[in-house]
Amino acid sequence: MSIQEVGAAAASQSQYEARPSKTPVSVGKEVVNESSISVSISEEALARGAQSQPTPTKEQSDQTAREMASLRNSNMASQARGPSLASAFYGDPATANDAVSFIDFFQHSTINADDMATALHQALTSPQGSGDETTLGMDVAMTQAKLNYVVDKFVSADYQQQARDFVAGFVAKKGEQADQTVRAVLNQSAALAQSLGDTRQANRDRQAIEQLDAGTHASQTDRKAMLAITADGRDSNSWFAQMNQRVENSGSLPFITALEKSHLGALQQQWSQFTTLLKAAEQPAVDESARV
Repeated sequence: MSIQEVGAAAASQSQYEARPSKTPVSVGKEVVNESSISVSISEEALARGAQSQPTPTKEQSDQTAREMASLRNSNMASQARGPSLASAFYGDPATANDAVSFIDFFQHSTINADDMATALHQALTSPQGSGDETTLGMDVAMTQAKLNYVVDKFVSADYQQQARDFVAGFVAKKGEQADQTVRAVLNQSAALAQSLGDTRQANRDRQAIEQLDAGTHASQTDRKAMLAITADGRDSNSWFAQMNQRVENSGSLPFITALEKSHLGALQQQWSQFTTLLKAAEQPAVDESARV
């Protein structure tokens, strides 16, 4: 509701309350309204009240309404802001666990809270489908790119550096979680191979775990390479071209290459939809600053 609408509503309420009550009042006796609440008012007190509370003029009512609206807006500005809990940002299992981490983004947002929630939900959502080490690296890299886009466009200047630091830490945490998942899979594979007497496979799995510990596992090198692509600059065409070139140079089997290129195409389409969607939220922020 705009300030003008709040003011009109407040003025209307003030005028309504100034009207005389239709409930019969017996001076000096019990007063009974429609909700059956009894109030004792003395004749002297009623007379004093009538003298001290003259009916406000329309100008006074309008002034009161404006003051109420100003106080309301001031109070709202001093309170923590957040989106509706019905937002997909909180309802989608893919983003719900991370949503609480972004509370500061809402406190320093240049757009309304629900639009910020939509932007963050889209930033943390990746295309569905089969994935391997390379496609998972692509997903994290594009999450980095989309979060940085949100920071650039919709976070106030006084908080942008903190927001960038947060994004870097968030992306690093996602990488650590991915490493933990790979490590758990390799441990299970090694144990199964050992139980079946497949010593060669068990040894390969243990070597892969050692690579994870050293930061040289294929999943880690792929992720680092993809993150480096989207870390700087805003040329998304260059990002996707470099990722595509990396896929082509990987020497993977044809069906793996096809899977990775298909996923890259889905990421490129998602990026286009993401930026198009957020342009609608970006424009009001520009217009608002122009009026300041």
